[in-house]
Amino acid sequence: MLRWIFLDIGNVLMNDDPAMALLYFELHRAMCSSGYRMTFSELLAEREELIRTRGPEHWAILGRKYLAEGGHWRLMHRCATRIRADYMACHAVLPGVQEAIRELADSYQLGTVANQLKEVVPALEQVGLGQYFRIHAVSEVVGIRKPDPRLYRWALERAGCEPAEAVMVGDRADNDIAPAREVGMWTILFRIPHHLKAYAPRNDYEELYFESQARASISRIPPGGELETPDETVEDMPGLRQAIERIADRAQRGSPPGSSA
Repeated sequence: MLRWIFLDIGNVLMNDDPAMALLYFELHRAMCSSGYRMTFSELLAEREELIRTRGPEHWAILGRKYLAEGGHWRLMHRCATRIRADYMACHAVLPGVQEAIRELADSYQLGTVANQLKEVVPALEQVGLGQYFRIHAVSEVVGIRKPDPRLYRWALERAGCEPAEAVMVGDRADNDIAPAREVGMWTILFRIPHHLKAYAPRNDYEELYFESQARASISRIPPGGELETPDETVEDMPGLRQAIERIADRAQRGSPPGSSA
């Protein structure tokens, strides 16, 4: 029986593209201060190539490349301080989330599993979503980051449920699907198309970053093998609700996570 739904936050509940746009803007500004003569568009083109050739961690790779380890660390601290000061200035609730979460909370217990700053918890309260979540397995709060399976085990232990009684919903095959499958949970890969995020760029650098994000995104990297293959793949909140009901039906019939329908 399916009892718990755990959801990632970035690009599942909230659009974190504005935060990433800010990170790239600040990286470019730091590079210019260090003497580099590269346009913002050129930096974004390097970002896209890194995603195509190496996958995740593109911002950290570029930060260390151009600012060295110490400069990258100082940049991370400055950016985190700015985001902590007003989390929702750099994030936006995705379309359909409010209604979908209210409906899911009528039938299931809800929790989050996310690599996020601790400020995300009061931010969820701020936008009216906090009341629906009983557990927050947030990396900065727990002290464990995805894809470490221990973060998922921590969430399951707090929920008091077996892995096969829970489903993980995330946007990345490597960070969300693989570790959730490893601990025995059901999994849903949530891949909202860029144009459905319904966010209007507020400045030139956001517009350039969003165009780059539409061309290359780690969320669009395909599963890299059986462990990264989800039970369901969806693109919007109506599709998510339907996928959860299909999984609930399979669980009720005794099918294990990871099995064919």
